[in-house]
Parts: sequence; C-alpha cells; structure tokens
Amino acid sequence: SILASSGVSIGVSFDNTFGETSKQHNVQMMGSNNGSLRAKTNQLSLKHKVFLTFAIVLMLSCRAVRFSILYIPQVVSPSVDGMSSSLLRHVPSQCHGVFSSSGDPSSVPENIVTKLNKVQATSHNHGRRSVVFACHRVWCNSGNYGHCEPCAGIGDRTRQLLSLITDALDKNIPFEIDAPQPGLQMREDVKYYSKYYDIPIFPFRVRLSDVLHWRDYDVSSRHIDMNDWGNRRKTFVHMTPKPYKIRQYDPCLFHAIIWPDPSLQRDIDWHLQRMFTSKRIGIHLRVGDAVAFENNSINNNDSRVEAVGGIENAVGKVLDCADELASKMLKSSESKNSTSTMTYFFATDSAKAKVIAARIMKKRQQPNDYGKTPLHFYTTEINPVSYLGGVSSDREAWLEAYLLSMMDGLVMNTTPSKEKGLYKGSAASESTFAMLAKNMGMIPDERVIKCDLI
Repeated sequence: SILASSGVSIGVSFDNTFGETSKQHNVQMMGSNNGSLRAKTNQLSLKHKVFLTFAIVLMLSCRAVRFSILYIPQVVSPSVDGMSSSLLRHVPSQCHGVFSSSGDPSSVPENIVTKLNKVQATSHNHGRRSVVFACHRVWCNSGNYGHCEPCAGIGDRTRQLLSLITDALDKNIPFEIDAPQPGLQMREDVKYYSKYYDIPIFPFRVRLSDVLHWRDYDVSSRHIDMNDWGNRRKTFVHMTPKPYKIRQYDPCLFHAIIWPDPSLQRDIDWHLQRMFTSKRIGIHLRVGDAVAFENNSINNNDSRVEAVGGIENAVGKVLDCADELASKMLKSSESKNSTSTMTYFFATDSAKAKVIAARIMKKRQQPNDYGKTPLHFYTTEINPVSYLGGVSSDREAWLEAYLLSMMDGLVMNTTPSKEKGLYKGSAASESTFAMLAKNMGMIPDERVIKCDLI
C-alpha cells in the first residue's frame, strides 16, 4: 500500500504539472530539497564567476596586444659562418668576409664574429653568468602602463649598446639584450627572456611580459659598474647608462647581431628600387628636437637651424654640399651632365624640411640649371613626428637608417658652435643617427661631407 500510495502521489505530481495541486506539491518538494538545490545553484554560480573572470582577463590581454594573440616566434638566427645571400643584402661588402668563414673555427683568424661566437657559445652553460643590456622605449606610448624608460633615439642608444657589447666581449662575458626593436630581428643567443615571457595559456603560449609590460628587474637608475659584471648570474644594465664613456666598436658587430625582419626588408627593397640610378647620395638634415617636434612638448634647447638662418637656409646648404660631393664622386672623363644619373635621398627629422627640399630640387632642375644637381630626388612619406612614440616609431626610423647606410655617399649637417653662442643644447657635433647610418654602411670618409650650415 505504501508503494501504491507513492506511485499515485508521483503520478498526480506528473500528470498535473500545470495544475494548482501540482504547484503546491512541487513547492513542498522544493522545500524539502532546498539545501541540495542551493548547493547546486552556488556551484553553478561559481562556474559562472570563473568563466567571467577568465573572459575579462582574456579581453584585457587582447586589448593590450591590440586584439591579437602574440605567439612565440620560431625565428632562427642566420648562421654567421656562411650567412645566406638574402641576409647579406644589407651588410656592407667590407663585412662579407667576416661572415663567410667555414671549417674548423680554430683555423680562422679571430675577427669580431668569431669572437662573438666564442663568447656566446658559453652563455647557456649551467651556471654561466651574463650581463643583460635593457631598455623599453617602445612601451612608453603603448597604453601608458607597465615599465617604460625613454632611452634616446636609435642613434644614441645603438652606439652605446654596441660599445657596451664590445666591453662585454673583451671581458669574455656573454651578454643578452632586452630591448624591443620593431622591424628588427636578433641572434637567438643574445635575446633575454623574462620569466614572464613564455606563459602557457591553453591553447596558446603568450608573451605575458610584452602584453602587460612587466619586467623582472629594475635598471631605471642607469647605474653601471663593469667590475660587477660576471659576479652574479644576471647583471642588468641600462642600454644608455650614466656616466659612461663610449668606445670604438667594429661596425660588423651590428650586422652580426641585428638585421631587418622580412617586412622591413621588403620596405627597404621597395624604396631602393625607386632610387634606380647607378649612384646615390644620402642626405641627412638634423634640425633638432625643439624644431622638429615643437608642438609635442619637447623643450631641450636642441635647435640646430634657428641661429643659422632657419630650415629653408639649412635645406639649401645640405643640397649644396650634396652637389659638392656629387662632383667629387664623378670621374673627370664623364660627360658634363653626368650628375643626372644620380639620386639624392633626403632624410630628416622635419616634415617641413622635406617639403622645402622637394620644392628647391624642382626649381634647380629647370633647363637653365640642368646639370648642377641630379635629375632624381627621393624622400619617404614618413612624418618624423611619428618617431616620438607608438609601436611603429622605431621601425620607421630604422627604415631610413638602413636606406642612408646603403647610399654611395653621405651628407650630414654639423651642430652649430656652442662657443659662438649658436647652439644651447647638448647634442654631439654630428647627428648620432647619421653617424650610425655611416657605420652601418661603412661609408668611407672620402665620401662623407659634414656640412656647415652657416
């Protein structure tokens, strides 16, 4: 009877699901099972909370990388013993022999690359101590969060980096570099990987240090003590330390460590194809931060043209210097109008200077002035203001540096005299950007004019 009673009760509850009697009965059943249902509800709520938290973290990560997941790149460094012809395109001929050694390394006379290979070969040995050169300018205008250190332009920081690397090699201490360089690739054995770098988040492996701009050290003091190098597992040094005396470095060292990524190389090739003459002269006019970026809160007294007649006069002067260099480069047996076979590539930190240069060149190329300057004039559409920030800023600067380095001759302006009261800034006597391009291309001194703007 109990079984029958239970069966009837169950049947009534089922058959009258939408009836009033059923509603009351169901309320009683829910009351009796209230504890178990509340537990299930809480369990479901917890799952929702976990899912929501994961969704928020994922969304923020996507925002930080501009809605893209960063995968760990499988970039293989080129073999410095037998570098491929495609990677030798940007390397000056003077360095080709450095990269072409083969056979037993002990039989090859030591050069900067064999020395680099020898020191770096021990960098991953157990207990081996290294020095890490660091700077994260690229993070400074990428969301304004995380670590950021303004570390000068690519001219200043690259010459200091190469000088520091030379110090490390002389001390037989392996080195690593922690400095994002948009547009460039580096040897695998010189890359520093933060402990936050490779974080597995199924099914991806994410560069969490890049996404959140985290770093596991602090070099903001810019302190340097080379006696401390090698005394601990990792010694961290700012890429532009103070005080530090820059030393001479082998220009081939740059190409042994750094080279353009495929995208930048395509852009370099694209521009070079448009400078189709047999001879090319690069012109770099540095007007100074205070002039080039006057509307961007730059106040460092770095004006290199105002006291010498302004931008218009400066552009005319460097073009005159380019004409002088073109004459030197041409053989006396060539025809009078042989300068028309040349291209002037004009690079500068001033968008206004590019417009003025194009206007002056167009006027100079009129029939009455034909032959004084080359027929072809070229400049990129890059607005130098972009150098101040953004992920692409350094990439555009590197594009122009590589283009300048691949010219047959180079013109750069000198900084006006401090002694004569013509300059109040702290810049070097020549643009470090232009000097970097000269060293990258190993352009001989006889094909370089340091142009006085007065």
